[in-house]
Amino acid sequence: MNKHILFRVGEQTFAIPISSTDRVIHIENLTVVPDMSASVIGIQDVEGVITPLIDMAQRFYGMKIENLDRSDTIIVNWKGEKIGIAVNEVLSVETYYETQVSKDRKQLDKMDGLATSYISNFVQTDTGIIPILDTNLLFNAEQAEEIRALLEIDSIQH
Repeated sequence: MNKHILFRVGEQTFAIPISSTDRVIHIENLTVVPDMSASVIGIQDVEGVITPLIDMAQRFYGMKIENLDRSDTIIVNWKGEKIGIAVNEVLSVETYYETQVSKDRKQLDKMDGLATSYISNFVQTDTGIIPILDTNLLFNAEQAEEIRALLEIDSIQH
């Protein structure tokens, strides 16, 4: 039995194990960083820690979240660091049993329009099949390098 946070990006519902998350915040005092890839929204000071914020709609579908002020940001653990993933909305926290979770690679390979390397498995629910994301695999090497550069910023001067 594992708890997952469910959220929506575009029209798709995704899940992340709650053990891979820290908290849910709203974007405030965003600092935009020039010359970053389209999915990097910028950085935000989250309790004294510079936190890169990534637009998951842009990352997954090439379309920016239209109303960032109404979106949610999940602070997740990514390769030993904390980053923020902006999603259209956080839906709920759900508990799933091992019997509901599928690790069938054939199912993973059939996801329309998504590279499935960051999907660890799926959960069967009453409303459909939900992909479960592995936060450590969300970004390719180039994207990861860009995020690491943002994580090296020590502080934001006010």
